[in-house]
Amino acid sequence: MLRKHLTSYKYAARGIWIALRHEPNMIVHVLAAIAVVFVNYLLNISRQDWIITLMLIGVVFTAEIFNTAIETLADRITKDQDPMIGKAKDLAAGAVLMIGLIAATCAVIVYWPYLF
Repeated sequence: MLRKHLTSYKYAARGIWIALRHEPNMIVHVLAAIAVVFVNYLLNISRQDWIITLMLIGVVFTAEIFNTAIETLADRITKDQDPMIGKAKDLAAGAVLMIGLIAATCAVIVYWPYLF
């Protein structure tokens, strides 16, 4: 049972690696995350603000990985134009955009007191 559980971590890590290697938007998110961590360090933000920014980074990464999974499955079903598959892919991409906008808004709220 423990062996099976540990093997699941291998598959999960492989999924993250696939997203990093094959999804260009994931690289953008990684670069943004590095910038956020650097700014957090430079501004010497509070522990609570660190937690908020790191959680948002995790949520954005997770959303992008789910989006990639949905797109991969949809493309496996058919490469032809299908309105329902297009809708599913648009919804998944919209979820990533939505959390990205929310994360950017939170960043303004977090950083504002440190900058002004």
